[in-house]
Amino acid sequence: MEYHDNQDVRLGGIVELGMPDGREKARVVMLGDDYKHLELEASFESWVKKDKILKSDSIVIEWLGKNPLAHSDPNYALVGNYLFTGVSADLKLIGRARHE
Repeated sequence: MEYHDNQDVRLGGIVELGMPDGREKARVVMLGDDYKHLELEASFESWVKKDKILKSDSIVIEWLGKNPLAHSDPNYALVGNYLFTGVSADLKLIGRARHE
């Protein structure tokens, strides 16, 4: 799997993603092509694998700062700190994982 600029998508990579209020930073924590992952909440990891909800061309990212999708509206479900996303032109690699 590669980013739009042909760099390999790797676990721990730091990315920026466009959100309604600007670009937000996140870290790649799971790869859809082989389900490799960094440390995840056990219930989240189990759910993803059991229900096979991560497409092979997608990844899971974890927000590094405040979750840009967080809200306090009781009419809507709460959101977690993970986001499933495809590897689109809007997802930009800005830093490599420390262990590389």
